[in-house]
Amino acid sequence: MRQKLGIILGLAVLILILIGLNAATYVQKEKTPDNEIIPNRSSFNSGATGTQALYTLLAETNRRVTRWQQPMDALVGQSSRNTPSTFVVVGRVRRQFEDIEIKQVLEWVNSGGRLVIVDRDLDERFTKAIAVWQLTPKTNNLELLFTTDPSDAPQMTNGMPASRPVQPSVFTKGVNAIQTSQFASHVDISMKPPGETVLTDLGINVTAPTQRATPYDFYDPTPSPSPAYEIEADAPPPPVPVRSPAYSTIQGDEVSGDAAFSAPVVHVIGNDRNVVVDIPYGAGEIVVLSDPFLVSNTGIGLVDNAQLAINVLTDGDGLVAFDEYHQGYGANRNQFFAYFAGTPVIAIFGQIGLIAFLVMLSRSRRFARAVPEPEPDRRTKLEYVGAMAELQQRTRAYDLALENIFGDFKRRVSNLFGVDVRLTDRRQFAKLIAERIKGDPAEIDRLLAKCQDIIHGEASNKKETVALTARLREIESQLGMDRTMHRRAVR
Repeated sequence: MRQKLGIILGLAVLILILIGLNAATYVQKEKTPDNEIIPNRSSFNSGATGTQALYTLLAETNRRVTRWQQPMDALVGQSSRNTPSTFVVVGRVRRQFEDIEIKQVLEWVNSGGRLVIVDRDLDERFTKAIAVWQLTPKTNNLELLFTTDPSDAPQMTNGMPASRPVQPSVFTKGVNAIQTSQFASHVDISMKPPGETVLTDLGINVTAPTQRATPYDFYDPTPSPSPAYEIEADAPPPPVPVRSPAYSTIQGDEVSGDAAFSAPVVHVIGNDRNVVVDIPYGAGEIVVLSDPFLVSNTGIGLVDNAQLAINVLTDGDGLVAFDEYHQGYGANRNQFFAYFAGTPVIAIFGQIGLIAFLVMLSRSRRFARAVPEPEPDRRTKLEYVGAMAELQQRTRAYDLALENIFGDFKRRVSNLFGVDVRLTDRRQFAKLIAERIKGDPAEIDRLLAKCQDIIHGEASNKKETVALTARLREIESQLGMDRTMHRRAVR
């Protein structure tokens, strides 16, 4: 552990140095002011081009409102309470609609939803879904977008008269006038050329509309029944009744008008421009506002812009959903990275992860040839003793063999008489042994002295060593030091 302490402290110091360098080199980016070239129409944006003021107004006046951050297939997969009745798409989105998403949104509208598009330039895939009628936005003064400050309301509305309702409706209730910007587009409504294929590639099947109350049902006092007809490529255009089909069932390349007859309705006109247009679609409707300035944080407070927005979005008690998924705030966005976006924290975590990976890689890899796995030693003590004896015999190390035998002899004799082997000299050992076995102390002393001399280097041979060892074993037997009993006592 002490060897690894230096490595651990070194890694800690390295991480602290990296954190310090990231913090020192971090330069906070200044927030770019909103502009009309690349606007941010999100309800999270409190800048000039955002719609946070409208969202807050609806929320604080107890309207049911939410920020939609899920994919479009969830529109039809929600519970009845959580299913939006109005879906709002404001301005140019940051994440473009895919074809399958267009189909999902239109199927939701066809089942009774309301799609509100607030933009100067309509996605042609939405307009192609409307049979017979086509809507073409026309925008003016685009060159002034580069020099106009979106937070300056007088500059945005320079030269634009107020727009007024052209008829009473649920959208214009309580609205005397609204103020658009000088960049508001004009929604041109015209008949589609005969034989035009109407979005057959998406395979949308539009159902018959529900019956609407006034002001949508404006019929001629003496209308004639509108016959069912089909638009063919080579057929002349049919007679246009007072109320023409705005949508129809789609079968191959043919457009059938049997489903319903209902035309787009213009609610507000300003400076000869159609500002608010309502197009029935199946059991629902598509509402087009031709200028995002109407609902932006800068324009929502002018004249009756707020009232018009409330009427369009909250006709009924349903849930109003602002599309934030296509504004870049989808639920599939990593919330951790979103929270630390624009800070050095992400770089710090990345560098720490890289260091941890390199440490684990270096600890789990050998930068050399593989070594064999160690095998356990299965040899017994007897095998060891036999091997040592054979080694001593082959090398003629009689002194070493006698040293092992004599040392064991002295230790066992000391234990028998209860004396200290280190403090008792040779003559005392000889005297104690002679008294016990009734032997000659001088003879025993000579035996012990001869063993010590050989151990200390005196020359010897095999015969002499064996004789001395045999005499020592004989004395052990006379003393009653049986080796078998000794092994049992040790066990």
